[in-house]
Amino acid sequence: MARRRNWNDARCLVTGASSGLGCAMAQHLVRAGARVVLTGRSSTKLDSIKSALIESGADPYAVHTLAADLTKAGDRARLVEFTTERLGALDLAINSAGVGATGHFETHDPSVLRQLFEINVFALAELSRLLLPVLSQGDRPSLINVGSIVARRGLPGRSEYTASKFAVAGFTESIRAEWSKYGIHVLLLNPGFTATEFERNLIIDTARYSVTKRRRMTAGTVADAALRAALSGRNELTLTAGGRLLLLANRAIPRIVDWGFKRWTLHLFPESPVLQRPRTKSVPPLRPEGTPFPGRPHALRPERLGESSHQHASAD
Repeated sequence: MARRRNWNDARCLVTGASSGLGCAMAQHLVRAGARVVLTGRSSTKLDSIKSALIESGADPYAVHTLAADLTKAGDRARLVEFTTERLGALDLAINSAGVGATGHFETHDPSVLRQLFEINVFALAELSRLLLPVLSQGDRPSLINVGSIVARRGLPGRSEYTASKFAVAGFTESIRAEWSKYGIHVLLLNPGFTATEFERNLIIDTARYSVTKRRRMTAGTVADAALRAALSGRNELTLTAGGRLLLLANRAIPRIVDWGFKRWTLHLFPESPVLQRPRTKSVPPLRPEGTPFPGRPHALRPERLGESSHQHASAD
């Protein structure tokens, strides 16, 4: 099926548009001439972004905003109704809304995992369900789901976030095939460490190592690459260079990657139980008086063979 050449006059919905990657996507689309509905939880931030776009030359009638909490069914339904009223149908929907958590799984309350799945997985999936009929009426429609490098390789200190993004990746791959019958293209975007406000919006942050300084790729660069990938019909896009290198290494030498992450974890946790265990050397038992040395042939009596084997197995 023929793909779009550009986003001029395209009808688009962007979630998570009040900050970070979602905001960058929205700005790129509006500047390309698209008509866009922006949604996020903060009406104040959305209004500020709309004003900035209009001041920079955007058509006021091409930018629409609606504050919504996508974990609530009523807000999702209200968003779809609002979008349909303003745009009629959709040529592009971007599921960018999400939240993170850092720290080790066993130190967190169970509510952390549940909150992440409510926002990153359940809200995304249920909104996509509601958007299906709106997208199916669009012109060469596309859906972009924002995953992560951790959607393809789990990282220590991000277990709950990793689990949610793995779920997003699996869901995306499944509906890509299912929605082909409606002519909808589905792209999974896996950004690496990107310079956004990710750390400021964490549900919980108990990690001992911060990756803030590693966030070198800008949200604008990611947005530009993602929207070009959607135009060209790509199924998946992985960024950054470091992220691609990690996934390549994980495919080629997974055991070494696992070993490296274990070593790094022990480096960060010098007080870990494993490192605190005393290292004792194995000392052979004393030879009772009157018994022959084991090295002599007559010491290997048949009735001792089983006992001798058991001792060696225990020593290993």
